[in-house]
Parts: sequence; C-alpha cells; structure tokens
Amino acid sequence: MLQSIPHLLDKLAAAHGGTLKSLVDVLATKYHLLVEYHAIRNRPQLSFVQRLMAATGCNLTVKWLKGERRGAATRIPSEVSPEFAEFLGLLLADGHLNPRTVMFYNTDESLLARFERLGRQLFGLEPRRYIANTVPATRFSSTILVKLLVHLGIPESGHRKSRTCSIPTVILKSPEEVIARFLGAYFSCDGSTSSDGKELEIATASQSMAIGLSYLLLRLGILHKLSSKTIGGRDYFRIFIRGKEEIGRFYAACKPKGNSPHTGKWDQIATYLHDGKGDYTGVDVVPAAPQTLKMAYRAMNSPRSKLETRGVYVSNYLYGGERMSATVFRQFAARCDSPQIRAFARSLESIFCDPITEIETIPGPHDVYDVTVPGAHNFVGGMGPLILHNTIAQHQIAKWSDADVVVYVGCGERGNEMTEVLQEFPHLTDPRSGRPLMERTILIANTSNMPVAAREASIYTGITLAEYYRDMGYHVALMADSTSRWAEALREISGRLEEMPAEEGYPAYLAARLAEFYERAGRVITLNGTPGSVSVIGAVSPPGGDFSEPVTQHTSRFIRCFWALDKALASARHFPAINWLESYSEYTDEVSDWWREQGYEDWYALREQALEILQREDRLQQVVKLVGPDALPDDQRLILETARLLREGFLQQNALDEVDSYASIEKQIRMLRVILHFHERAERIIAKGCPVIVIHDLPIVNILVRMKNTVPNEQVERIDEIWQRLDEQMDQVEKEYRM
Repeated sequence: MLQSIPHLLDKLAAAHGGTLKSLVDVLATKYHLLVEYHAIRNRPQLSFVQRLMAATGCNLTVKWLKGERRGAATRIPSEVSPEFAEFLGLLLADGHLNPRTVMFYNTDESLLARFERLGRQLFGLEPRRYIANTVPATRFSSTILVKLLVHLGIPESGHRKSRTCSIPTVILKSPEEVIARFLGAYFSCDGSTSSDGKELEIATASQSMAIGLSYLLLRLGILHKLSSKTIGGRDYFRIFIRGKEEIGRFYAACKPKGNSPHTGKWDQIATYLHDGKGDYTGVDVVPAAPQTLKMAYRAMNSPRSKLETRGVYVSNYLYGGERMSATVFRQFAARCDSPQIRAFARSLESIFCDPITEIETIPGPHDVYDVTVPGAHNFVGGMGPLILHNTIAQHQIAKWSDADVVVYVGCGERGNEMTEVLQEFPHLTDPRSGRPLMERTILIANTSNMPVAAREASIYTGITLAEYYRDMGYHVALMADSTSRWAEALREISGRLEEMPAEEGYPAYLAARLAEFYERAGRVITLNGTPGSVSVIGAVSPPGGDFSEPVTQHTSRFIRCFWALDKALASARHFPAINWLESYSEYTDEVSDWWREQGYEDWYALREQALEILQREDRLQQVVKLVGPDALPDDQRLILETARLLREGFLQQNALDEVDSYASIEKQIRMLRVILHFHERAERIIAKGCPVIVIHDLPIVNILVRMKNTVPNEQVERIDEIWQRLDEQMDQVEKEYRM
C-alpha cells in the first residue's frame, strides 16, 4: 500500500496545480508530511489514507496497522474466516477486553494454546502467559486489535460482558462453515454435557447472546430449547440440545476440526452417539390426540404386530399417554389410509410442532414482522422471535423494477399479511429517485374475510388500472398475490351458482379466465406514438407445493416465464428459494438480443455453461447420497464445488443486505464470468493430477462466495482484482503439478 501513495499523490496533484503544496488544503495535512509520505520516509495515519482514497476515488487495502508511539503492528484480516470466527467464539466465552489488551482465561491448556495460535495467525501478534487470580490466562497487547474487536461488537472495558455480550453481526451474516466454527469454539468454553452425554447445555447471563446462539443453531437446522431462570433477582438463560438426532447434527457441524482442541466434552458426545442404543426425545414430538390415533388405528384393522416390527409400540401412544416423535408418526402414517394423517406426516418434514405456553401482550405501537415458508404461513413468537416473509420478494420486485407504476393486488390474503404490506410499502424508497416508493405504487387490498365477489373482482380491478396507465405511455408492473385464492373465489361462486364442477371442484371455465387475465399483459404503442407496457407477475400458492393441481397447470399453459419456489431450498435457508432446474423462461432469445446490444455477447454462452454445471450437479447428487462425495473422481467433485459457488455466490441473495439486495447488470455478468473462469482453470489443473481438495482449500474460494456481499455495484472493477488473485493462486498450484 505504501508504494501506491506516491503515485496517488502525483495523480491528485496533477489535478490541483501540479505540486504537493496544492494538496495541503485538499488532504487537510501539513506540507512536510506530504513530502515524507511521497518519499515513503514516514508511515501515514489511517485518517490520511482515508482522505486520500476519498479524494482520488481509489481503494487501498490496508493489511497492517500500528498504534502511535510504541504499539505493536497488527495484521487486519481481510475476511471473517472460520479461524476468525473461532477466535471470536473463544473470546466471547472466556475472554475480556481492556483498553490496550485482549485477555483469555481458561484452565484447559489446549484452549489457551489454541487462542494463542489463532492470535499469531490472524493478527501477527505474540501472546504473553500469566496467572489471573489463580486462573491460567494469556493476553495480546494491541490497541488496534481492541478497537477492531469493539467495532465488531465485543463489549469494551467498563461494560459487563457477561450481561451485555451478543453475537457479532458479521457472524450472523456469515456462511454456515463460519457459524459452525464459532459455535464449536463457544461450546468448548461455555458448553457442558450431562454425565451420559444425552443433553448439551449452554448457559449465559445475556439475553441477547442466548437469542443469537438460538438463531445460529437454527441456521444449522439444530432444534433446541431456550429457557430462562431467575436467580437472586437476576435472569439467566439456558439453551438445551437433546436427543441423538439433534446432538448428532450439532456434533457433525461444530466438532473441532484441524488444529482445534478436542476437549473431553466432545469425547462424551461421540461416545453417546455411537453407543448403539435407541433414543427417545421429547423435542420433536407430534401433538396428536389419542382419540385421533385410536380412530386411525381401528381403521387399519389394528395391525399391532406389523407396527411393532417397525418400532411403533402403539399401546404406549394409545393408552399410556406417550407422544409420538415425528419419525414414529411418519412410520405410523405409512400404514394408515387417512389422507389427513398422511398429509400431516408429509408436512412434518417442513414444520416443527411447538406448544404455545404463554401469550404476552405488549402495549404500544410496534413494527411487527411475519414469518412464512413458501407454501405455508407460520407466525412464530417467543423470547427470540423469527422474522421472514415472502412479501420480501414482492418488496424487492417493486423496489428495483424499472416500471413507472407498480400495482399490487392482495387477493384473499390474511388480514395481518395485508396490514404488513400496507404498513411496509410506504417505508420503501425508490432507489432511482430517492422518493417514497408509494408515489408510484397502487395497492388493492381484498382480504380473505371480504365478500367472495370482492375477491373475485380484485384481479380485474388491478389489471384494468394497469391498462389505464399503460395507455398513458407508462410501463406498469402488476403483482397479483395470489391467483390461487382468486381461483378459489371463482370456485366458491361457481358452487353457489350450482354450476357443473370440473377438476378439484374448480369451474370448467377456470382455464379461460386465467387466459383472459394473463393475455392482457404486453407492450403497445399508444395513440400518441409512445410505448407502454403491462408486465404481470402472478403468485400461485399450490396446496402442499403440488404443481400438478389445476391452477398451476393451467397457468403454465399461458405464461412464458415460471419461477418454481422450492421447499427444500427454503429449508436450507437459500433465498430466493427459486429452483433453477424447474424454473424456465421462453424469453431467452429476446433477452439474448438485449444483452448483445449492451455489449455482453457472451451472456448466452455463460448462462448455458452455468446451467449445465447445475444440471450435472443434480445428477451427481443421486450418487453422492449413496456413496458420499469422496467416492467420486476429482473432475466430478469439481462439478460439485463449482455448483456450490454458483448457488451460494451467485444465485443466493440477501434482501436485507445493502450490497447484496440488488446486483447491477455489470456486477452479475462479471460475477458469472469469474466463477466460470475458476471452473475452467481448475479443470485444467485437475487434469494434470492436482487433487480437488487443493483447489477447495485455496483462499480465493471463500472470496468468490463472498464477493456478492463485498463488492458494491459502484465498484465492480474490484471483481477484476478478484480475477487477478484467482489467476495468481491457480498459477501457483499449476506450477506444483506441471508435468
């Protein structure tokens, strides 16, 4: 970085008179310091570098910082790596910050040594051992490191860390590998196991920390119990993980890896998981009433022996008051002919039955956020409530579309969902004009408790308004949520008119009505010669995600672009949960012409290559489920690795992230190019005998996954720097395996 400063000073001076003296006021510094910096005889302050970057528009990477006077030089990590997350986990569990030092206390020598190794590796600092009130401890002396950790959210000196600590935001936003390393380190210090290993517990005095840990566990799909207890007038919070299935998930994801210490509590967990004994857990149980089970059991002709061979001892559940686990209930439902019980058993793959134990009313106006999964609506509360909603996708389309007017039709939606839309849309800002988005938005609200005729008319009202603005020369985007409930209104009216029902009770003219609606979309030339258009986005909500039901089938006949939402992707926390294999677009040729006009002639080839890799990955996953990824040859394992980069680094987006919420055309094409360039370079190197694990462990892989979050739309040229780093690392590997 120091070598770049003279060049930037010369460049800036040329624009302000040609001499360094002309930069005294521009950079708010003294002339003799400018001379020193230009000759690289003195190291500038960080504030000067920031002013220089702002004045020149150039971005300098600061790798080392040193406090004034005698402070130690500290390396600044460029990313939140798994090792950095492990360091933060250890520090939050058993560490402390002073104004100039970072301290860690633990009686386990392996954890002390690991904290020291991480500090050396990450920050280039040397630790110092000491005894703090009879407890072994180690510390790093660096004001720079303290300021960095405080900036990330670690409580500083003077604040009671035990009660004020929380999960750093950078960890909450990180990939699952980073989250797992953080949880594993935190558990190694502050976690405990029961004597038999059947129960894991993490206790904390901080409510924010407890809720944050709960969120991280849910990111990894680990069910747990969060409880609180008051002792001596103070609240304490405990997280419990019980049952082999959930403990197994935690162990598989968070167990120490590489050089991380494998403490005794992890050995207890491993012993419990491999003891060969059965397991019953009270966590994932099904609240099915005994009367319902008895009726279903009698309808099966009481096949007790057949059920017991499957491990379902029905007497315990019918007469003993014992609740079935989700696994046992699915085995029971497999022998049952009841469509309701079978449907509920299938839904258990996506839902968790948790009883409501308390309802607390909080007075006053508050912003309330809903939670939903595509295909089902779940409104979840509690001490650590979950927040998410599929209207986020609608918000994003409305916010970032190029339409002049946005028409949102809520047809048959629940009242609280429409309330959220009516309250949330006014807060959205149009990124093009900076004005409130409501200035170009029309909201039509028809909730599920309104008369059926009103619900049926809402779609027509929306499309008529859209055509009105289209005829005025505007480009209009219409979002209909949802056409399934509109079709249900048609079915209800048809039933009242005693018309002959067709498939699943829908009227025989359902297809014609859907066609009449979608065919009103299109582009026109108005009477005054200006173009106008209506683009229709209809949300279909098939029951249980069944794409074979009539509304979905008829809709697919009239549309040319289809986004298939996938429960599996939603469960894996991949959003938007659009299945790239089932979704399609018939506008590819038209769009290809547009891309060529913009100067991106390779767009179609890049799209086809990326889609081919994702399709090959889908076929390979069938083999992986049988034999595991390690049994595949390296070239096929590379397909899995590149597909992961495409999924996590390109297709997955975070609507709540300022950088990742929207990607410009330029950023999209550059991201796709560099990922596919990675694949091509890796293919050539693997063909020379390089193991794919070497490619997987390159630092550039994590950079590719995170560039969607780290590269703003205004700085897409930084992707060229990533390309260059990719080539440098690939060249180094290729030299080692050159024939």
